Amino acid sequence: HEENRAKTEMTRTKLLSDDLRRVLRGLPSPVRLVTCVHDGVPVGLAVSAIMPVSLEPCAMAIAINRANASHEPLTRSGQFCIHFLDAGLTDHLAPFASWEQRHRRFTLPGWAECELGWFIEDAPANIFCTIRSTTSFGTHDVVIGEVTDVRSVGVVDMLGWSNGRFSVAKQLDMPQSAAGRG
Repeated sequence: HEENRAKTEMTRTKLLSDDLRRVLRGLPSPVRLVTCVHDGVPVGLAVSAIMPVSLEPCAMAIAINRANASHEPLTRSGQFCIHFLDAGLTDHLAPFASWEQRHRRFTLPGWAECELGWFIEDAPANIFCTIRSTTSFGTHDVVIGEVTDVRSVGVVDMLGWSNGRFSVAKQLDMPQSAAGRG
């Protein structure tokens, strides 16, 4: 009887996971690179689970699957950089999103190194953080970093991901009152 209950719960969890994945697939999400230097070696991964946490003090959060090969080096490094990309930098994303292309990481034009770590000079923004907190939930760790520096070349159409494809957010031409600012 207990075994059947466990199987039913596993099935329910899988169905719920599939439903949530299907819903979230249509939700436009930011796509960013997160990098660090661990033991003198640059490490990175593509991340869509990123959010601001606070402006006083300035802090950002990223969620990383603990099974990802970059998880341990990143969490042990004590710091990370979030690279905001635009449509002109999609080539920089592929080496971090595809295991087969990992040999191309940090080799494309535009990468530079500073005292805070590696960054993409032409990226719309690079946010450098020092890790202050890590919380585990399910398969992921949520890593909160206090912002130590921001390097920005200006606001542009930031690269995102929606329905399995690259996307950029576009502002709608609406009266301010229709946008909830009336």
